[in-house]
Amino acid sequence: MKKPMVTIGIPVYNGEEVIEDRVKQILTQTFQNFILIISDNGSTDQTQNICEKLIKNDERITYFRHKENNGPIWNSNFLLNKA
Repeated sequence: MKKPMVTIGIPVYNGEEVIEDRVKQILTQTFQNFILIISDNGSTDQTQNICEKLIKNDERITYFRHKENNGPIWNSNFLLNKA
């Protein structure tokens, strides 16, 4: 895989109802030279299981799971640091 031109970050907390659709929308864009980082801020629903399934199907996705919810600003800053 060539060096990605764009990094996309998705901060998520209890996003089981939307995360799979959001990731699929990104993956099906015509522009494909990107990596996708998902930062799960301690979700208590099925977000973790959904994300773990998604990363098995596309090497561009990286998933981070945090043990507890550190708040939306912290989660966004985490993604910025990883990008």
